[in-house]
Amino acid sequence: MGAELECKPVPFGSLVFGGGMENFVVDRLRESLVDRVTTAGDPAYDEVRATFNATVSRRPAIIVRARSQDDVVKAVVAAADLGLPIAVRGGGHSVAGHGMADAALVVDMREMRKVSVDPKNRLVRVAGGALWEDLDAAAWAHHLAVVGGTFGDTGVAGLTLGGGIGWLSGLQGLTCDNLIRAEVVTAAGEKVVAGPDGDPDLLWALRGGGGNFGVVTAFEFRAVDPGPILAGHVLFPLSAMKQVLRHLNELTASAPPELVTMASIGPHGDDPNPPTTISVGVCWPGQASVEQDALRGLRTALPVLEDTLASMTYPEVQALAGRLPFGLRHYWKGHFLRAMDESVIAGLVESMETRPDSHSLILLETIRGAAHVEPEGGAAFGQRAATWNASALAIWDDPSRDDEHVAWARAAADRMALGSLTGAGYANYAPVDESIERVRLAFGTERFARLAAIKATYDPGNRFRFNLNVAPG
Repeated sequence: MGAELECKPVPFGSLVFGGGMENFVVDRLRESLVDRVTTAGDPAYDEVRATFNATVSRRPAIIVRARSQDDVVKAVVAAADLGLPIAVRGGGHSVAGHGMADAALVVDMREMRKVSVDPKNRLVRVAGGALWEDLDAAAWAHHLAVVGGTFGDTGVAGLTLGGGIGWLSGLQGLTCDNLIRAEVVTAAGEKVVAGPDGDPDLLWALRGGGGNFGVVTAFEFRAVDPGPILAGHVLFPLSAMKQVLRHLNELTASAPPELVTMASIGPHGDDPNPPTTISVGVCWPGQASVEQDALRGLRTALPVLEDTLASMTYPEVQALAGRLPFGLRHYWKGHFLRAMDESVIAGLVESMETRPDSHSLILLETIRGAAHVEPEGGAAFGQRAATWNASALAIWDDPSRDDEHVAWARAAADRMALGSLTGAGYANYAPVDESIERVRLAFGTERFARLAAIKATYDPGNRFRFNLNVAPG
């Protein structure tokens, strides 16, 4: 699969540092950052360049582990001196492997994880390498929350820059909608601010426009007190798939906007050969009760295998999905749906009938309530009118079955396209071979043109291009 999906790498041999200007720049970095500069000759190189997705194996020229904004500036300036493009690694959960790139300088943010909370003003400040488990724990100490990733070890930066669908999206909108300020190091090594006290256009672009504009070293979010939360899973047999999906359609059309559901259709449990089921995750912030009509049908009108709905804290809700370990093989593809009608449901059923025996699944996430409303100042995210985010997640561990699993995910996504809103999917689940056509469709013509103009201001040479790239226009 690697030959089919990967872009052709720049020959790495030309970037072996052995003298001249290159050697001087690398030595200067090492003097400043001591043991936090890694190149191909270092013993830790393979460990440091490892990615979440085992189908992605890339060989950067230099990896710089930053601990401060000044470290990031030094790395970016060095990249310019060497004529290298720049990749940015936050949590590293990118299925497309955007945090690592061949023959590039990688700014590794994993040691920048500080989180501070202003409970009076309900603001949370997060360093560029923080994970959601860092943010959630710090905010919840003040009974505050920011809508965020459903895996605790997901990076805050990547999720925010791609949009951010989470359990509190019905109440709070997307993660990017709650970004009110950011600090960025540009391709020229300049420190700039995105937001009301800086550039509001750059803030607009960072709200779902991807990692196109520089290295975001700090994010500031608006937080909420979600009140009591009712959450958990209701588990159904695969044989009830059509009935469950039809019921979820009815539920999301009529339930209070704060109620969020996510359906995972695939293997469930820790057994060596777990059964394939439909797990419907529920999060309802506010004064919800399991006896309310909106949930009664879900819990009683269908063949329930397990029901764990109960009062939970927000960190407990965030832990519902568990962890997705690094090192498995992945290919994900999907669509934002204008509607999950009978043709889409039939396609989803067919996809499960043809699913290879693996960890693979179909994930359906509702887009409801505040997620349909742009924040003050707007956002680059362009799929507001969707009702569902539908994704085929091919996950496996045997390299000899790469073609089989990739083909399944692609075919499943093609069936989802019958109900697609724009012909595109979710940036944060994009596959390694995502096309520029789908990137354009995700934003729409007007947003894409505006992003290209902002890109031209902050990165005219397209040095930050290892992402769903918007070229400078």
